[in-house]
Amino acid sequence: MNKESRRVKKSGKGGSVLTKIRSIKAIDIAKTGIFASLIFLSTAFLKVPIALGYIHAGDIVIFVSCYFLKPRYAAISAGIGSMFADLLAGYVIYMPVTLVVKALMALIAGVIVYKKTDVYRLVTGYIFAGLFMVGGYLVFEGFYYGWAPAIANVPFALIQPAVAIAAAVPMVLLFSRIRGIEKYR
Repeated sequence: MNKESRRVKKSGKGGSVLTKIRSIKAIDIAKTGIFASLIFLSTAFLKVPIALGYIHAGDIVIFVSCYFLKPRYAAISAGIGSMFADLLAGYVIYMPVTLVVKALMALIAGVIVYKKTDVYRLVTGYIFAGLFMVGGYLVFEGFYYGWAPAIANVPFALIQPAVAIAAAVPMVLLFSRIRGIEKYR
């Protein structure tokens, strides 16, 4: 008897263990793809240009995705969605940096807020994640553009996570109060 048939034989009510594992992975993949698309769209089309880039609504969706997705899936959707928005905007040089910075930003926020969604955790997680994002781009821009313009851009760069936090916290709190929403997490 091989491993797969043993898994199926161990099944009880509700189908085989193997079927449950596959369905969980499928739903995680689907939710990750949906959030990557939403992050891409909100980053690419809801933006305001600033000195070294742009401020966008994508971080709001990234923070909301940390409520609905496990941290690793939120990181994947944030990195991919944001990276492709940079490609569309013509910021090709930022693509690898964005992939890493946004993925780690979502991972930081997700680890802090996924299990428990009180106001303190949301604000704390999002602040740490936002500061990491600003710091990550500061380091890249410091080496790429020089430290003077990179440091001069920091106050403008801080606007983006501040707006995202102000919008995402009430949204997540509202989502958390919807009856039955837990089954979509």
